[in-house]
Amino acid sequence: MVNAVTPNVYNPYISYKLDPGEPGLSNSVPASLSILRVAAHEAGNINQFKSQALKNGGIVIYTDIDLQFQKRGGFLAAVGGKSKAVILYKKENILSQPPENTLIVQEEDVNVEEKVRQNIEKEIEKIKTQLTFETDPKKIKKLLEKLQILELLKNNASSLNAQFFRGIELDFSV
Repeated sequence: MVNAVTPNVYNPYISYKLDPGEPGLSNSVPASLSILRVAAHEAGNINQFKSQALKNGGIVIYTDIDLQFQKRGGFLAAVGGKSKAVILYKKENILSQPPENTLIVQEEDVNVEEKVRQNIEKEIEKIKTQLTFETDPKKIKKLLEKLQILELLKNNASSLNAQFFRGIELDFSV
């Protein structure tokens, strides 16, 4: 007698339970499609987090999807998943009560752009003092390049521009 592989044993259907209050349907899927099903559901949860953050004036800083795998039949199947998002809310922008486990940031009295500009000016002064004492031409060239980048930053001091210029290397030798 020949042992035959039956589809129900090789590719069994997996049922899922949703968390209480979680929107969506708990459809059963074959093990071969389980990773797609669970990943799509968790991606939908991430989209809901982003939508809720946008509606409440928050900024999504970080998202993560974790899938749990087990062997079911002849396949490695996703048997569960978890999605999480870190959302930053400013206190004055909250239109409704944010969900629990949220971080609320209060606006500081000092303007952020002014702080960035002050830090840049301090760095410029440090480099200028280093230039007066430096004798190595290669080090002088590096310091001059840093000085030119900081001058660009000082003229465009905003948090977005600072993030853009951080780590950038420009060639001003042309």
